[in-house]
Amino acid sequence: MTPGARWTPQPDLVYDQTFALSTLLHLDAVLGTERASRYLAAGGLWQQWTDAMPNTVRDPQEYRQVVDQLCSFASECAELLARMETRR
Repeated sequence: MTPGARWTPQPDLVYDQTFALSTLLHLDAVLGTERASRYLAAGGLWQQWTDAMPNTVRDPQEYRQVVDQLCSFASECAELLARMETRR
């Protein structure tokens, strides 16, 4: 059983579920995989979790944009640091 399959059905275990699924969506886009689709299927674990959680972001794609931006920023910082190291 995957961690998502274990935690998502339990609404009392919030643990940043939205960012976790959004990160999985980001990785799917980068790697060309579809691992998030099993959670996003109609009536699936994501829908069950959001139905049980009031005031929850229903569309993890909204947060995926934030994850994309954070990863882009981290990548740009790593590239900048690598260039600075080569100048030494």
